[in-house]
Amino acid sequence: MTTLYPLQDVFTRGEISPRLHARASLDFYRAALARCENFVTLPHGGIRKRGGTYFAGEVKASAKKTRLIPFIFSAEQAYALEFGAQYIRVYAYGARVGTVEVASPYLEADLFELAYVQSADQMWITHKDYPPKVLTRTAHTAWALTDFTFLDGPYDEINTTPTTLTPANTGHATPKMSASTAPSGRVSDDGTGTNSWRVFDRDITQEIKFAAGSSGFVQYQFPAGQGRAVNAYWLAASDNVSSNSDMPTQWTLSGSNDGTNYVSLDGRSGEVGWSGSEVRFYDFQNKTAYEYYKFAFSGGGGGDAVNCSVAEIAMAESGDTMAPFDLTASSVVGINHDAGFQPADVGRSVRLLGADTMWRWARITSVTSTMAVKIRLFGHALPDTSPITRWRLGTFVPGKYVEAGSLYEERLAFSRKFSVYASATGDFDNFALGEKDDDALEFVQAGGGQANDIVWIADSDGALLIGTSGGVRALSGSGIDEALTPSSFKNRRSRTFGCARIRPVDAGQSFLYVTRSRKSIAELTQTAQSRFSSDDVGQISEHIPKQGVVELAFQTDPDPLLWFPLDNGELGGYTHQPSQDVRGMHRHRLGGGFSGVGWAAVESAVVTPGRDGNDDLWLVVKRTIGGVTKRYIEIKTAPFEYGAVAEAFEVDCGLTYTGLAVTTVGGAMHLAGQSVDVLADGKVYRGLVVSGGGTVTLPGGSAAAQWQLGLPYAAGADTLELDVGGRDGSIVGRRKKVAKAILSLLETDTTDTTGLEVQSLMRGRWEPVRLPSIVAPNGRATLFTGNVEVPIDDSWEGQGRVRIRHVNPTPCTIRALTPVFDAEP
Repeated sequence: MTTLYPLQDVFTRGEISPRLHARASLDFYRAALARCENFVTLPHGGIRKRGGTYFAGEVKASAKKTRLIPFIFSAEQAYALEFGAQYIRVYAYGARVGTVEVASPYLEADLFELAYVQSADQMWITHKDYPPKVLTRTAHTAWALTDFTFLDGPYDEINTTPTTLTPANTGHATPKMSASTAPSGRVSDDGTGTNSWRVFDRDITQEIKFAAGSSGFVQYQFPAGQGRAVNAYWLAASDNVSSNSDMPTQWTLSGSNDGTNYVSLDGRSGEVGWSGSEVRFYDFQNKTAYEYYKFAFSGGGGGDAVNCSVAEIAMAESGDTMAPFDLTASSVVGINHDAGFQPADVGRSVRLLGADTMWRWARITSVTSTMAVKIRLFGHALPDTSPITRWRLGTFVPGKYVEAGSLYEERLAFSRKFSVYASATGDFDNFALGEKDDDALEFVQAGGGQANDIVWIADSDGALLIGTSGGVRALSGSGIDEALTPSSFKNRRSRTFGCARIRPVDAGQSFLYVTRSRKSIAELTQTAQSRFSSDDVGQISEHIPKQGVVELAFQTDPDPLLWFPLDNGELGGYTHQPSQDVRGMHRHRLGGGFSGVGWAAVESAVVTPGRDGNDDLWLVVKRTIGGVTKRYIEIKTAPFEYGAVAEAFEVDCGLTYTGLAVTTVGGAMHLAGQSVDVLADGKVYRGLVVSGGGTVTLPGGSAAAQWQLGLPYAAGADTLELDVGGRDGSIVGRRKKVAKAILSLLETDTTDTTGLEVQSLMRGRWEPVRLPSIVAPNGRATLFTGNVEVPIDDSWEGQGRVRIRHVNPTPCTIRALTPVFDAEP
């Protein structure tokens, strides 16, 4: 018999699948474990007991599922949002924000189908069965959820049926004038024009002189108290403008409510080169109603500066303040699959092609019948009220709402079924299509040639990633480092897996996403410009995500960790640092239990920046407490490093007390009747019961000034059968017997209170790791760094494998393990 000392100083592959427990020839085998529970694999090679979870509060309705969504304005202002059945609550840095509660339309069954995208203080929330919403933060305690309004799009295809839509109004701010004061209001000029009122008579086939010379003004005055908000206008040149050049080349538009004090609203210059009967359109920002609107022109009159004239001025009333007017269809054909207008069309956009071949858009404010609605017109006024044959209805109606969103190149993008819609650059409300580089975009069949639904979209370097049930595609500009525009784009397929409807996470060097089955996690890496490939990161640990992944949350600090709740209530973990070949999965079972299961069920997980520089992992955890289902919001604490043992927080659903030395602390009503562990001034107390009033008392009259109390949990690791030392080949399967284990520890509790224990795989006796020479006389836990030998009672059937567990509410880090064993030759 030969005594073997196989060193395992790397655990970076974590817990591997039982299918691989005999694959000793694989490179990663000696960096893996058969079980890694409540231990985290460290990028440096060792394993560390995970930190505990701090109790932040109970959800509003514990009987119903609840989801967390992060709201991150900056590293200094980050929130966790509690989304429950028809409400939203706000948490920040370990506690609920005041009494903030926002009503929402989302039911319990909808919560995990919500998608979201955030920019600064706004978050757009989408769901296939609801119109998109905007959650806005205006102050720390001021939050509001409102409808998101698409401006001018997106739209269905242009109408090709005989059905026409006839407007009852044109959207002009002024009436159709027949005289200077008829039918209402008053038109005036600088006194040198003739018939200036005719610039508002709806006739562009004319030449109206309003000034003798190269400059002058024309003004419209509304009746007293009847001013309107104007935010657009168009000018029409006379048909003979090319011969006499009387059209002005610059002007200002001003508004007033007293005829004396004017506010500048818009100004133009260099408006040259007018052609006969040409119409030019101008927009500006204004929400204020004025009684006076004055155009002050100059640069007209041609070369001899004789006259300044135009054919028509059309000022458009702001759609936000306009009185709705009728839009009547000639038939129901072509409207909602020939069903005509429906109540759900309220709020829907309509695009109308006027007689001047220019598109306008309107919003439906109410439905009168299947053939009539009332609308508000936005943008520019229509030239007349003639029937309109070319029109388009807004795309988003019940059953056709957007499903996912992202920001990309200063555009707000949404997806639905096979299509992607992106706003104008820097104008997140504007979805009006156009040909300019910064106009809005629409890509039908963005999911590729197959009819695969788009389940998520995400911003990546150089491309908008489109996750579909058939794989991932990349939408980008057509050239290297070229922006995505209406005229420059490409949509490439990548060799990837089909995707689940679960939000992916940016893991720094790559994206991590859940595959269509929800039973594996894939890594998406860029191989070339707008080309990507995927690998199953959990293939060697396939049994963990195979439980069913619920959602993903990625933590950067202090270590790169992916967290993913599973359908069985466990919390999956994945240490991800591919540059160092660190890819290890681990499982976590939180203290407590639910419905007879020996661990609490984690239902939701998100990550936000924490106050101490570490990321906070927020969890929704379901337990049975006193026979009743409770759902608590908890924060996983930062791992213990380089501190005093009394500061360690290694309990779940726990609380901290710091102050005067006391024998009893309260505030633990959420754990009434539960057995808890306490670390009090560094001394371990196990199995104390929380009273019905939420208090915990130390035994024997002991008092402490620093308490950490909560539900206990154990960390455990099982080694694999190591294949070393065989003179004639592999020793896998040959009989082995472990005599002792040598552990290299870092800041680990090794008191005589059975904090750390080791046992043979086959024998049931746990051997405590003891260092009697350093045990504190007062019974307080002591942290040890160094090597320690533990004798083990093993049998020849043990395969040379050992089990490790740590049960105290204290730290434990194992840097390396050497199982000393004898094996058959």
